[in-house]
Amino acid sequence: MANSSITGLSAAKCSEHIAKSSYRNELACPKILGFHLQKLKNGGCWRFRYQDFSDTRRLINLGKYTGDTANRLEAAEQAAKYRKMLAEGIDPLAEKESKREAYRQAEAKKQSGLLGLYLDGIYTQHQKRKAGEGKHTLAMIKKHFADWLDKPMQSITVADLKHWQAQKEQSGLSHATIKRTFGALRTMLRHAVREHVLEVDPSAKFQLSPPTANEKEKSTQGDNLKTRRMLTRDELEGIAQGLEAYKQQLIEQRENSRKHGKPDLPSLKNLKHPHWFFPFFHLARYSGLRAGDLYSLNWSELNLAFKRLITVPNKTKHHNDPIKVDLPLNTDILQIMIDWHKQQGEPQTGLVFPSPVTGKKLDKKAHITHWKQVLELGGINTPLDFYALRHHYISAMVAGGIALFTVARLAGHKSVKMIEQHYGHLAPHAATDALELVAGGFNLQGTNKQKGVV
Repeated sequence: MANSSITGLSAAKCSEHIAKSSYRNELACPKILGFHLQKLKNGGCWRFRYQDFSDTRRLINLGKYTGDTANRLEAAEQAAKYRKMLAEGIDPLAEKESKREAYRQAEAKKQSGLLGLYLDGIYTQHQKRKAGEGKHTLAMIKKHFADWLDKPMQSITVADLKHWQAQKEQSGLSHATIKRTFGALRTMLRHAVREHVLEVDPSAKFQLSPPTANEKEKSTQGDNLKTRRMLTRDELEGIAQGLEAYKQQLIEQRENSRKHGKPDLPSLKNLKHPHWFFPFFHLARYSGLRAGDLYSLNWSELNLAFKRLITVPNKTKHHNDPIKVDLPLNTDILQIMIDWHKQQGEPQTGLVFPSPVTGKKLDKKAHITHWKQVLELGGINTPLDFYALRHHYISAMVAGGIALFTVARLAGHKSVKMIEQHYGHLAPHAATDALELVAGGFNLQGTNKQKGVV
């Protein structure tokens, strides 16, 4: 507690001032220049008045008057401290503002350090510079770290991350998705370090555990491999029949609508493609491109004059060194796309497959209904998703002995790792052929005959 002799304001004088003085009257301290008690409508307050170094009058409120000794002496001690600061050339209010600003900055840093706030704020602005404005990455982090959105990023521990991986594995999330999602989080944390929101990356000392034995077995022997295959002859024939049947169905439906109350609807009879799905399908099966890449494909990328399709897959557009898929167009697919181009009015720019209603990008699942119709009309009972076309594209090349590096490039992969891991089983004789090639080069049988060896 402060020394009772620090102030000349006694408890009795203060009590009398509050009881008898007029509103806003001040009782000055004879020992501490500028320290005083002001009478208010209800009670009073301690204050300290001074002139700063530009001769401007300044006032600091030291708190409410309570009538007890501790309150009086604490206010006096604070006033004496401010008077000493002035003697040392320090402005008390400037010092308080400096501390207040430091506190504000610390709080702002603390708030921006919350995972959800950083994700929605600084990191969203950063992602907007990328293709697709990074919406997929942002949504992935928000979805798989939903329980962490109110968590300060700096408080994330190795134990937290281990627990997170265990939870995701228990929920059935594949190791590939877990790895991709964790990579997205780690990239954001490293960005926060560069922005000085974090001092260190809290995930730096953590490494994901490898896939479980069950998942490894599943990826090499289970259902995973059943989908990564070539389409059978029956499936190929069924798809072809389904396409033709679906085309006729759409034409007949349009003619029925024209006959029954909607004569202004244009006929589909003379169109090469009665619906965008048909050229969409043909380009998918020829190029092996993912549906999402076809939805965002532009006529500048599908160059009919030069008979080439040159595009960067959406999955790699945000990479520093993205993969570029460069495909020559053969006669059949070229004619299909020329017909579609004419049907669209021969645009020079814009989407190859725009929405017929809005002219904008189609929904990423717009093809699914049409694909199901094709399968049903083609009598295909095997569950095949549209991605089966990409599996067939890659599988057929691997089984045909095309170099894996070439297959990877045509499929839009930087390395052969994924091709080897998921499609290598389709080339079981590759090692045998390679060994035969090497061994044959020595022609040992001919050499032995020359030496007379039987």
